[in-house]
Amino acid sequence: MKGPLFGLLVGLAMIVAVSAQGEAPQPGRGRGAVPRNLQVLPKDTPPQDVAALMQQFTTALGVQCTYCHVQNTPPPLTAEEAAAQAAAAPAPVAGRGRGRGRGGPQMDFASDDKRQKRTARVMLTLLNDINAKLAMLPASPARASRDAASARVQCATCHRGVPNPQLLGELLNQTMTTKGEAAAVGLYRELRQKYLGTEAYDFREPVLLELGRQSLASAKPDDALAWLQLNVEFFPKSTESYLALAQVHERKRDQAAAIKDLEKVLALEPGHAVASRQLTRLRSNIQ
Repeated sequence: MKGPLFGLLVGLAMIVAVSAQGEAPQPGRGRGAVPRNLQVLPKDTPPQDVAALMQQFTTALGVQCTYCHVQNTPPPLTAEEAAAQAAAAPAPVAGRGRGRGRGGPQMDFASDDKRQKRTARVMLTLLNDINAKLAMLPASPARASRDAASARVQCATCHRGVPNPQLLGELLNQTMTTKGEAAAVGLYRELRQKYLGTEAYDFREPVLLELGRQSLASAKPDDALAWLQLNVEFFPKSTESYLALAQVHERKRDQAAAIKDLEKVLALEPGHAVASRQLTRLRSNIQ
């Protein structure tokens, strides 16, 4: 999806969107209790529909209920209460411990104390507005060939399993600028280990390659070197990365390293015209 609508979606997604537009059943009232404090969802939304929608949100953002909702921890049991509970409880099953406290932590689903929950209502309102406008678009052969669901925007459309759906390149560049090379490289490795194989971030070869090129164009050869060396670590046959590395090394006046980069390109792709010309030029410069 491109154009103004795509820009709108990305802009909306950059808000820290979250999960709690409607409220799940209240603590202590059972799963079938009527939700309270619904402000975007219809007041008469069945509890099971609210719970199902909450599950969609947690999956789309990769979070738990506590991301949006306030968790109340009950006070510890008195000595008398603990003794009574222990006497009434069945023998513990292997692998399971005894519960502690008055039923364990409980969620205050109706509370609006968390900013994330208030933001979530805004996001859901905007989401509904976008889908309403999509439904009003004139029919076209392209749209007619798709089912209705494919023309709707969902939380996962932008979030893809992360709370803050920032593009990987932007996230890494911000980290490099604010925290330095070690933090940026470490973040890439962490995110790659955690999210590779999902749709959360784009770990394909061009992402780090483009960061390297941008850094070089911005007169930041050390940053460019870090991105490109990281890229060839994961994409050892990336001729474009080695070509860019040759440019970086030449900018840093390390012609010997630049020659090795170009030789690597020719080893991977014999007869590469650009690498051959640059290699000839560099070799002539050091003779």
